[in-house]
Amino acid sequence: MKFPTRFFRRFRRLQWKLTIFYTLSTVLVLSLLEIITALLLLGFVTANATGLLATQVGIAGQNIGSNFTGPLVNRATLSQALKEWRQGSGTEFQGFIAALDSSGHVLAAFGDHAPAENSDLLRAVSPGIQQQIREALAVTPATVTNLSTSTYEEKGTVSIVAPMVSEQKIRGVLLVIAQHVQFHSDNLWEYAPAFLFYGGGSLLIFFVGAGIIGLVFGVVTAHGLVRRLKRILASVDGWGRGDFSTLVLDTSNDELGQLALRLNHMAEQLRDLLHTRQSLAQLQERNRLARELHDSVKQQIFALSIWVRNTKGLIGHDEEAARQQINEAEQVIRQTQQELTALIRELRPVALSDKNLAQALQEYAHTWQKQTGISVTFEGSEAQLASPNIEEAFFRIAQEALTNVARHSQASAVTLRLAVGEVVTLSISDNGRGFDVRQANQQGVGLSSMRERIQALRGHIEIQSEEGQGTMITLQCEQQHEGNTLKSL
Repeated sequence: MKFPTRFFRRFRRLQWKLTIFYTLSTVLVLSLLEIITALLLLGFVTANATGLLATQVGIAGQNIGSNFTGPLVNRATLSQALKEWRQGSGTEFQGFIAALDSSGHVLAAFGDHAPAENSDLLRAVSPGIQQQIREALAVTPATVTNLSTSTYEEKGTVSIVAPMVSEQKIRGVLLVIAQHVQFHSDNLWEYAPAFLFYGGGSLLIFFVGAGIIGLVFGVVTAHGLVRRLKRILASVDGWGRGDFSTLVLDTSNDELGQLALRLNHMAEQLRDLLHTRQSLAQLQERNRLARELHDSVKQQIFALSIWVRNTKGLIGHDEEAARQQINEAEQVIRQTQQELTALIRELRPVALSDKNLAQALQEYAHTWQKQTGISVTFEGSEAQLASPNIEEAFFRIAQEALTNVARHSQASAVTLRLAVGEVVTLSISDNGRGFDVRQANQQGVGLSSMRERIQALRGHIEIQSEEGQGTMITLQCEQQHEGNTLKSL
């Protein structure tokens, strides 16, 4: 079953779909044209029943002329021939057919109101028909063919005259007087087997030829179209990996060429946008570090300078007080070192260089607990692995959240819960004083940067907090492959 499945799977490709479409379209269109042509031919034959009857009369004139032996003819045989022709001519009409000799007398006749034998029909017909008969008797025998007939219509009555030739002499004429001429419908069934035989073979050859033409045209056209689409897909895949240097090379002016041009323009805009966002991210990071240095290290160094100045004044006057001031200065120095260490860790996520997210968060939480004195509980398996871009974003968000806890929450305990599967989930909760989420969204408090990081990964962040009820931040993001997703800034 593998071979049929593999074989039919090929027809799901665009190239084969287009090829089959072109082939069927070619066969269908050409078949319709042939059917229309046949219908038009049938309509022409039906509408031109008089012309068809004239041709039949011309053929009958030549055949009957061969029955003459010298100037004589077997009248019984001639009458039978006229009767058989009348019944099998393929047309229906009201009237008669008569064979006249060179003087205009009736040799034989058959049909409605047929004239009697030996009667002078030339005198009984109208002048127009008389003129037809005289012209038919005057033609050169060598020029007579199946089409050597003359047709004359007067007051709804059609007269058809054809010369009868025998031994290179005009022996007489064949005259048909007819009304209401129409194509015999039963004649279609008479010619149906021959039509099916020859027409069927023709149609078979036609279908095979049309199919081959459509197949070749479809393969050539679809191959070029699919090749151009593959170039577009290759460039788009590169853009998905963050490589905007690969542009779509298509210089044609059709719709695909216009699409390629617009995609190239979009890639250039995305590249500029990413560069702008990266610059903004760097600027925001510098501003954040400036705030950190201003709020912590700068204030501590200012306090240290005051104690140093006071100590200088106490030296030589109150040694015990000077010693106490120096001890206080040492504590400030240690706090400053801790603050600088924390900032350095935030500048470069060294914790993620040789550890997974669970290990890095557990180690960072342990260090943060020592610095702040706030109890931290971590729940999560160290064997769980997340995508690198998710690890970096979640680690940064956890840093920001713990920084907010230390600054604003007045909490005594924090819990971190990490679950890694098809969806990575991280929750950070504290027992602090909480806050109004709507007001915090308007003022910032670091929440905007958290949202930007998680939204860059198409993830979700939920912040639950009420005054006096603590705070819980929950992050969720589907696992991603770095090759298919742009790395978060």
